[in-house]
Amino acid sequence: MIGVVLWSDESLNKAVIWCDDQGDLAFYTNKAGDGFQELNPGDWVEFDLTLSGNFRIAENLSVLLEQGSPDLADRLCAAADGGCAPAAGPQASGTVVPFPLQAAKKRRASAPLQASQG
Repeated sequence: MIGVVLWSDESLNKAVIWCDDQGDLAFYTNKAGDGFQELNPGDWVEFDLTLSGNFRIAENLSVLLEQGSPDLADRLCAAADGGCAPAAGPQASGTVVPFPLQAAKKRRASAPLQASQG
């Protein structure tokens, strides 16, 4: 699997990775204790993905491209808050249709993860 590091902490030996399959985030922990590989937000990484309960775990991590997408975490936060910069060119006007609160609560429950075959 290929992904982009969104957050890392050298003191905790942990990182959070956005995966190219656009599924749930993957979590990386250096359990070996042999020194944390320097990971920075925006680094493109390749890793093996395993499941542990409902968590996706990145293992055997290697950096493919340092600072490949350094602003990705900020852009995702802006998009989640609705604070994205407007696209260039004319924008189509439209009506935003709110979803009922009950339907929104149902969408927050994620589907169970399934191990991939192969």
